[in-house]
Amino acid sequence: MTKIVVGLSGGVDSFVTALLLQEQGFEVIGVNLRLWDSPASLAQENELDNLCHATGIELLRVDGRALFARQVVDPFVKGYLSGVTPNPCAICNSFVKWHLLRVLADDLKVHHIATGHYIRILSYNQHYYVHKGIDPNKDQSYFLWGIREEILARTITPLGDYTKAQVKEIAGQHGYTRLATKRESMSICFLEGGDYRDFIAQQPDTASCFQPGKIMDEMGNMIGEHDGIGNYTIGQKRGIPLKNGKTQYVAKIDARNNQIIVCDKSSLYRTEFLVKNSYFIAHQEILATDIEVKVRGLGLNPQGYAQIFTHPSNLLLVRLAEPAWAVAPGQPVAFYRGDRVIGGGILSEQ
Repeated sequence: MTKIVVGLSGGVDSFVTALLLQEQGFEVIGVNLRLWDSPASLAQENELDNLCHATGIELLRVDGRALFARQVVDPFVKGYLSGVTPNPCAICNSFVKWHLLRVLADDLKVHHIATGHYIRILSYNQHYYVHKGIDPNKDQSYFLWGIREEILARTITPLGDYTKAQVKEIAGQHGYTRLATKRESMSICFLEGGDYRDFIAQQPDTASCFQPGKIMDEMGNMIGEHDGIGNYTIGQKRGIPLKNGKTQYVAKIDARNNQIIVCDKSSLYRTEFLVKNSYFIAHQEILATDIEVKVRGLGLNPQGYAQIFTHPSNLLLVRLAEPAWAVAPGQPVAFYRGDRVIGGGILSEQ
């Protein structure tokens, strides 16, 4: 029987993944990644113990807390301190979770890896790529542009061929009704349902993030005061005073001078931006003429195709056919050709 290492969180998605793989004849080795300590994670661990016991799944636990803090939490906090809007889930998936699963699989001398993501991994032109899952409301491909091909080549993601409703139905058919109906958290895991600002305020040396400062218009005129740059994101209008009776939106966060720069809504449309820390499965694809861009998981993404050009300092210049609204430095940028993710990066503050 072929062994497979399966990341198990205790939620319905990863557990149904394990059930489907068992039905396909795999010997499932469950792996629970300890990334953050909280009462909720402890309760989830206990429930996962019971689920694995009931299904005969061997369960291992991997302590990834130090890596998670270094690669995900620390950059998240520093991002807000510097005026960018980080997306920790994209970094965690690409550079923490899948990395830890691969390391454990190597230690166990197991080739195959599996996760409960709603994506498909398919080969194309002698390479392996992440593809969108069939459920457009659960597709998670946007967060996975950074996974290296050598990991993709070993990974199986059964849920890419299912909708969320079908996954819950499978859990119910196997007798796990409570798991299927359990409310799932959609927030960033280490925030534990709380506000990111409260989390940042609890971290050391973050007082500067909440120091009052000036709100300036694009012409350098002061129009009000803010209550700390950590309370603002690009495109936000809450807490911004009107200018000549017109609503203003955050256009830029200047951490160095502790200022918020605002503008009219129409001024937030951009047809060009720079991307750093880029990764492509096959780098020559940046020359393609049918590249689509996502700067958000769902909604408000630019329409039409984009052109990608190399730029000094290892940056990429992205030129859009149709403008994007309120894109923020620190956001992940994923590049697609059809349903296939060809690469991605992080929107640069330059």
